[in-house]
Amino acid sequence: MQPNLDDVRAWMEDGDRLLAQSWDYLAASDADPAQLEFAGQGFARATRSYLSGAIEYQHGPSAAPDAETNESPTRLAMRLGGRLRAEADAAQSSSARRHVTSRDARRVSVERAQMLAEELRERFAHAAPELFTRPVETAYERGDAPVRSR
Repeated sequence: MQPNLDDVRAWMEDGDRLLAQSWDYLAASDADPAQLEFAGQGFARATRSYLSGAIEYQHGPSAAPDAETNESPTRLAMRLGGRLRAEADAAQSSSARRHVTSRDARRVSVERAQMLAEELRERFAHAAPELFTRPVETAYERGDAPVRSR
């Protein structure tokens, strides 16, 4: 069954919304350390949203995971093929190799989740721009994104 591009874009828009929301949580985490956990969860959910949208795009709606899946990004990426699989693998490798600035284990975990979500967003937007309603250059900006529900 062919994917509905509007449904796929909804996954990607949700990822963009979660990414922007997570940046806000991260910015507030210095004043309120509880916000750090929200940021990490949001970055992880953004990653899963981008991957789920790519899966639905390639394999149709019946293959897309549930919106609240806790499946790891590695397992989700394994369900992709072709260029999107290559981009997902590259995003995981790149984010794992990038230098983290913090020595705090909790913050390192959040930084890693942030890097993966950002890498996926950028790579998927270049590999399959038709999946996004806004190009990577005009994606949600930190602190400027309206919060919308899917």
